Amino acid sequence: MKALRYMVMANLKMTVRNRAALFWLLAFPVIFIVLFGFLIGNGDFNLTVGVVGGDINPTVTQVVEQMRSVDGFSVNAGTEAEELAALNEGDRDIVIVFGPGASPEQVSAKIYYNQGNPQESQVAVAAIRQFFSEANQAMTDAPQPIVATVEGVDTENVRYIDFLVPGILAMSIMTSGLMGLSSTFVSYRERGILRRIKATPFSLWSFIGARIFTQVLIAMAQAVIVLSIAVLLFDVKISGDLVSLLVMIALGSLAFLAIGFFVSGIARNQEVADSVANAISFPMMFLGGVFFPIELAPAWMQPITKIIPLTYFANGLRDIMIRGDTLFSVWSSALVMLATAAVGIALSVRFFRWEAQAV
Repeated sequence: MKALRYMVMANLKMTVRNRAALFWLLAFPVIFIVLFGFLIGNGDFNLTVGVVGGDINPTVTQVVEQMRSVDGFSVNAGTEAEELAALNEGDRDIVIVFGPGASPEQVSAKIYYNQGNPQESQVAVAAIRQFFSEANQAMTDAPQPIVATVEGVDTENVRYIDFLVPGILAMSIMTSGLMGLSSTFVSYRERGILRRIKATPFSLWSFIGARIFTQVLIAMAQAVIVLSIAVLLFDVKISGDLVSLLVMIALGSLAFLAIGFFVSGIARNQEVADSVANAISFPMMFLGGVFFPIELAPAWMQPITKIIPLTYFANGLRDIMIRGDTLFSVWSSALVMLATAAVGIALSVRFFRWEAQAV
């Protein structure tokens, strides 16, 4: 146990002294979050709204006039064909079509949005629904004069930065475990370090265990730093409990470390290890729901997104952070992480090699 502790401390010191590793561990995800946060997630809000049927009755006319007076709303009136064409061309963020409601006292409001711009559309839909809610409360208690219906979007008050931060955290932990570990272990083998460890009383599995424990500690520290910056700069809320969040981070880290070990076993040299790790990580990075909801991906791509471990890791973190779920609530994501870790470790044992292959 004493030797294991010394090895963990040595691994931590080597990581801290490695400037390139520190950049990819900390600066890389922080730069992503800060750039996206200021560009999209927390910038000034200006919503271009197209209105159809704004003069259908005095109540709707009053609501539209109130909307015109709100800073951040730019209201345009026209026919349904004109406004939908403007939405299609990107000149409108959202279009509202007023029409007769279920009773003479009610008016329906159908909201159209641009599915090709999911982040801003989610914000726009949430803003319009909030506006209608306040207008309903201000005018009457019952029955409500406006009943809004929205098609094809989850209208929780989730900003893009709230959606992005768990995805970036999952992506950075995947990158650290998969690419960092595979490259490091192949380097150890090429430099003969594994062979020298084999000749010492310190067993290989203790060496691997120390490496895994170190990487999980680093993932925890990485998560704390990244989330602290997101909370301080963008007021990102963590709705779930921290224990569930940290356990999910540990499980995800284990899963991608196991894949990294497997890659290090099958790679002949460091160049091959880097290539294989990139070939595995890049598709996951773009298809795993890091930057956009996987529900918005084309239908033919949906089955692919559902077999990617990063999808479950990002969704698990997102459910805990945004929706306040516990580890038990996201058991399916946790189970996928455990299964990935088990398969990865089994393959790592099968293909592990002490010595570098002869060219």
